[in-house]
Amino acid sequence: MTYYPDLSPYTYDSSDQEMLNVGWLSRDHPFNIGTAPSGLVPALVELAREPVNVQRGMHFCELCPDFLTARENTSRGDLFIGSGEIRITGRQGIAYASPVMIVHYVEQHGYLPPADYCAAVLSCA
Repeated sequence: MTYYPDLSPYTYDSSDQEMLNVGWLSRDHPFNIGTAPSGLVPALVELAREPVNVQRGMHFCELCPDFLTARENTSRGDLFIGSGEIRITGRQGIAYASPVMIVHYVEQHGYLPPADYCAAVLSCA
């Protein structure tokens, strides 16, 4: 998957809306780690049930220790998280685009998205 720094302008695909990237992680770049706000993972899961910009390919987590583990983590129960994006708009009108895999990054790798993004996700739940 393509890496983009958090809060950089979204350029992965064309869009009529200006958005900021969140959660486009890579093992080659550091990312924030911390305790997610209560309710963040369930809220992300709900948003991930209606992905946008779903591509033909599948993304495997680069942060998992091996390919077999990464392959197992393209799903979370009945939810496929190996393709597509979550797009949300925060209270201040700022729009964010994240890979659906952000659910896994937060839940399994301790990734802590920016506070404004977390607030936007929680307000959408």
